[in-house]
Amino acid sequence: MAQLYTKSNLIQFLYQELDLFDKLEMEFAMDEDSTLMEYYAFLKEGYDTLPEVTFSPKKTTINRILEYSK
Repeated sequence: MAQLYTKSNLIQFLYQELDLFDKLEMEFAMDEDSTLMEYYAFLKEGYDTLPEVTFSPKKTTINRILEYSK
């Protein structure tokens, strides 16, 4: 029986959230199914255009947490 892959599966693959077996299955499926590969390429293009975001709290927030923890 053929495995059906969803958008969710492709996103997990994109974010490297699949175990090794599932990753290999997905790679094989994309080699066999050009539509699946095209959709992955579309998602990957969007993913690559997202800015790298890092978050850091304000100094006052850190100080408040440290004060509260005393």
